[in-house]
Amino acid sequence: MPVFRRELQANSRSWLVWTIALAALNLLMMWVFPSFRQDTANMEAVMELFPEAFAKIFGLDQLSLADPIGFYATEAYFMVMLFGSLYAAILGASILSKEEDDKTIEFLLARPISRTRLLAGKLLALLTLLVLFNLVIGLVTFAAFAIFDVGEYSAATLLRLLTTPFLAHITFAAFAFCLALFFIRRKSATSMAIGMVVGLYFVDVLATLSDKFELLRYLTPYHYVNAVDIVHNGIDPVNVLVLLGATAVAVGTSFFLYRRRDITV
Repeated sequence: MPVFRRELQANSRSWLVWTIALAALNLLMMWVFPSFRQDTANMEAVMELFPEAFAKIFGLDQLSLADPIGFYATEAYFMVMLFGSLYAAILGASILSKEEDDKTIEFLLARPISRTRLLAGKLLALLTLLVLFNLVIGLVTFAAFAIFDVGEYSAATLLRLLTTPFLAHITFAAFAFCLALFFIRRKSATSMAIGMVVGLYFVDVLATLSDKFELLRYLTPYHYVNAVDIVHNGIDPVNVLVLLGATAVAVGTSFFLYRRRDITV
């Protein structure tokens, strides 16, 4: 069985769980929005009681909860970005490390397939799963905006908010895939992946709140897919190139290291 098809089948169940969970969350968010909007005045009064830092972290200082795009960008977008990145990183870390942990790598390498083709098949499966993951969530979210009475909104802006998380997802997946080469146990690799996603999120939060640490935000993928910037200024081509470049470096490094790596069987 080709590596690509084998990985799609092996990871289909976890893909289904993560996709349904986040798609349902977006659906729920937009379902409650019409009733939420009717009580916006009271909600915004409540939000004013929270510290200024809280509003700054979620973009509430620049976006309105009464606007459907502002509501999605401050509430649902955060979930898709963070939890989607967690899924991408866990998938990227486990898709290769599981072979040594489950003692199946010897069987794979005994077949007439090079390490390069093995890695390429796994990366292609990883990319396919993430494309489908974002596609389903995007279609469900567009449907939610159409079905529920959310009011007027910019479809172009919504499309940008639905496509940019994919850039962060593939970046996290590529880095987790590369870093997993330094681990034999799948549990260790996935723990590293989770720590990377959550750790970089808190770095981004710290950089957002403190000018002293502002330069640190350029080290996190979250900075390049900031919802407020996307809503107000669109997608910055430079940010896209940075994330694609980082992904390419991680993938290239993975091929370089894996061809020279001692495999534990």
